[in-house]
Amino acid sequence: MISGSIVRAGQSFSNWIVRRRPWSPTTFLLTILAVAVSAASRVGLDIAGSTLAYAPFFPAVLFATLLGGLPAAVFAAWLSAAVVLIGFTDRPGHEEVVNLVAFLAASALVIWLANLCRAALVELKRNEHARELLLGELRHRVNNQLAVFQSIVRSSLSGEDHQKGEAIALRLDAVARANTLAWSNQRVMTLRMLLEAELQPYRASGAVTVEGTDIPLGPEAVRNLALVFHELATNAVKYGALRGDGGRLEVQLAQDGGRSLVTWRELSGHAVAQPVGEGFGTRMIRASLAAIGGSIEQEYRDSGLLCRIRFETDV
Repeated sequence: MISGSIVRAGQSFSNWIVRRRPWSPTTFLLTILAVAVSAASRVGLDIAGSTLAYAPFFPAVLFATLLGGLPAAVFAAWLSAAVVLIGFTDRPGHEEVVNLVAFLAASALVIWLANLCRAALVELKRNEHARELLLGELRHRVNNQLAVFQSIVRSSLSGEDHQKGEAIALRLDAVARANTLAWSNQRVMTLRMLLEAELQPYRASGAVTVEGTDIPLGPEAVRNLALVFHELATNAVKYGALRGDGGRLEVQLAQDGGRSLVTWRELSGHAVAQPVGEGFGTRMIRASLAAIGGSIEQEYRDSGLLCRIRFETDV
């Protein structure tokens, strides 16, 4: 929790720095404020003598460099020197001149290093923005293609094949939703978020509960698990706990060693017959889980279906 807050604070500060313009009045006003705080800290710490006279002003120079780049940094260094010479030096002599030169030389090193960091940060943010635009365009095109495929499937299959076409179209829709989740601006997609998105149509009645330890997922896991949960939810609507009133679906999330465990328990109030043979849906579930190092165990009980899904946590 604390580490996450620190990371978010760091990201907010870096975004704030990148948005600052080097020559803007706000940048120079903040630089003046930083130098004033440094001067106040020098008074508050009661630093005597000229040896440490400039020490409290290095943070102001560093802050100004990160904030506004070279213009603000040079301004901060010279303003700090002026404040020390005018406000804290009675009779400038040889020692004061040496300290001033040492301060300006050390400030030049601080400015050079901090300016390199700022330039790298700006470039990183620029590349991140370009990547997000590219991913957004790619997501848009992929989802458009999936929509075209859905339309082709629905229009090509009719009569007895209509139900098969509708099932294929719904699976394509699950892929589209998974792509949207995997490529969203959300930094971390979790197992709970994915399940709640897939089961959203059935949660209003209170028949679905999702509990347990939340688990972060990578894009590959999101896409494959979306197909798995879509297939299980579809079967629950057709044959299991979500077919009518009175049924319940309980999903429990846990860590099992180095793997994630999802327990899918349907309480339908009636026995579920084990299917003869393995249909396309079951094969698709097994193939999707195999792609992320996972497996599924299914038990057909008198109370309903019980599934245990295991997969690699760091996929």
